[in-house]
Amino acid sequence: MNFLSPISLFLFGLAIPIVALYILKLRRRREPVSTLMFWEELFRERQTTSLFQRLKHLLSLLLQLLFLTLLVLSIARPQFAFITKSARQLVLIIDQSASMNAIEEETDGRTRLAVAKESALRSVDGLRFMDEMTVISSHTQPVIHIPFTNHQKSLREAIHAIQPTDISTNLEPAYDLAYAISQTKPNPEIVIFSDFQSISEELLAKLSGVKNPAPQEEGDTEKPDQEIKRHLIQIGKASDNVGITKFRVRKSLVNAFDYQTLLRVVNASEEEKKFNVELYFNENLFDVRPYTLAPGESKSEIFSNFAFEGGKLKAVLDIQDPLVSDNIAYATLPKRDLILVLLVTVENPFLQKALAVDEQIQLTVLTPTEYETDVLPDSANSQGKKEYQVVIFDRYSPPTLSDGNYMFIYPPAVDGSETPPPELKWNIGEALETPIITDWERTHPILQHVHLENVQIGTAYQVTPPSTAQVLARSFESPVLFIDVKPNRKIVFAAINILESDLPLRIAFPVIIANTIQWFQQRSEILEYHLHTGEVLKQRIDSIDATYELGPKTETDSPESPPKLVKITGPEDKTWELPIEGDELLFEQTQRAGFYELKISEAADSTSEAEQPPPEVSDATEDNSGTVWAVNLADATESHIGADPAVEDLTEASVVQSSAALLRYPPWVYLVFLAVGLSVVEWFLYQRRRID
Repeated sequence: MNFLSPISLFLFGLAIPIVALYILKLRRRREPVSTLMFWEELFRERQTTSLFQRLKHLLSLLLQLLFLTLLVLSIARPQFAFITKSARQLVLIIDQSASMNAIEEETDGRTRLAVAKESALRSVDGLRFMDEMTVISSHTQPVIHIPFTNHQKSLREAIHAIQPTDISTNLEPAYDLAYAISQTKPNPEIVIFSDFQSISEELLAKLSGVKNPAPQEEGDTEKPDQEIKRHLIQIGKASDNVGITKFRVRKSLVNAFDYQTLLRVVNASEEEKKFNVELYFNENLFDVRPYTLAPGESKSEIFSNFAFEGGKLKAVLDIQDPLVSDNIAYATLPKRDLILVLLVTVENPFLQKALAVDEQIQLTVLTPTEYETDVLPDSANSQGKKEYQVVIFDRYSPPTLSDGNYMFIYPPAVDGSETPPPELKWNIGEALETPIITDWERTHPILQHVHLENVQIGTAYQVTPPSTAQVLARSFESPVLFIDVKPNRKIVFAAINILESDLPLRIAFPVIIANTIQWFQQRSEILEYHLHTGEVLKQRIDSIDATYELGPKTETDSPESPPKLVKITGPEDKTWELPIEGDELLFEQTQRAGFYELKISEAADSTSEAEQPPPEVSDATEDNSGTVWAVNLADATESHIGADPAVEDLTEASVVQSSAALLRYPPWVYLVFLAVGLSVVEWFLYQRRRID
């Protein structure tokens, strides 16, 4: 035994005045009386009880000394070795993954996470004074909310601070962390509160004691894994659930300017389910599909023909089941900006029709004469300020060529009397005798999803492309389609007269035209603003808001102007404001599924905030500035909310959590109670005249 405050033992010196007062004798006075008859009788009675009187005084002294002893020992706070050795160090792991948001019928509308936190709070209430506890929350990555402590208020606050998430489950990192922490403690216990719906084979081996998270080396004095007590507390038993496991946007394989949305739904229950799938665009109902899924069946469906510009797309399962978070999925449709395309031709209805049907193309058709008089920079009615993103020359060669994207379709050969533009670095030769496409680059973006077998070509000529060109299609040894890419200019050259071929009558023709436009715009793949919950959002600052330019600071800028911030609005209108540092934003708070809208704003000036007028509220459908990310759970494993069968044996064989009824409080508390009880006994004996 030792004492936390041994200096308090000097208080035993208070026993000296107590004993001194006990042995102190009163000085008697002489008083004359008229007779001794009554006093002699009284003296004889006193002699018969003198021994008892002495015992009464001695018992009173002993009670006072015992009371002093209890008080001094309580102040010195004694510690016993057997109590210290029995102290527990508990590591609580609370699963906060998406499946823990499931609502059980037996829990009166509470989620599994709420039930787990209540169980953890009961563990806190059962702590003894010498026990310690730490709290870890886990989804895919563990987080230590509080280090080892026996302060119950702080432990309760740490447990209450654990919030639900829509992230997948992976308990192995949390268990490895708990195991590493436990190795530094003499009597550790690991308590896991989870539904155990997803557990890896490696974690199963560790929980069963077959495999240690960290193999011990020779000479390592740390205790083996088998000595660490594990308590697996299973939360929830429901397994009846239906969920969305995929909801992604991709480019349409039919229309290069359209998008397709892939939806996949799984029935993770043991019964047949009938429900509707509702598709919303900007919170407006867009489509409804009835679904009937057998137990364990999954169904995929593609939604297409979106005749609208970018916006927010949401899929909702109209069904009541325990887990709500996987009944909703989100996607963002990219905003399709109009592409300004200029077609210079005498007349080509096939080419004009292939370009006009595309909603994303704003087509302008001019004759060669109109082009030379209205568009060329040196022309009288120049419209050179209007920048076309793509210019297509059909059977025509311009006198000059500036920077840009150009497609030449069977341009005429330059006469010997004319000087060709220096930008046109190809030589047109004689006509091909039997033009037929024999080979083409199937993997190039322009010729993707294109088949050119047996295309009948009436007229084509030989051409010698520039040395920097890449040939995409050949007629035997003669190039009939090539590209030439310069830093500020892209050229696509076709040596085929499409009006004298059956190519416009094939599906390959509009696909080639659409692929070419997309290749000019560098949009072979759409920008997917899609993440799984828990992933890091990465976004370049200059692409967040097209209406807000981050230019260099000028001399007119005030040195005290408010800094720029990125305002992020997430699910349930939760907002974050992050300062702009560097050219890329990294955002990690994607724990909940939903839309995350990024906008650039200026930090509010506190001195003039009261003078500024309130901001105008605009319709969300009209405000298209900023960038919207869709964050989804979309996890088939997480939709199976039932416990893994392999865990049932472990939960049954789990060590029962040890009782903490004995010595819940420090010894000094019991000493104080004994001292109080002793004073009550002394008062009772005094009232009964058993002591003086």
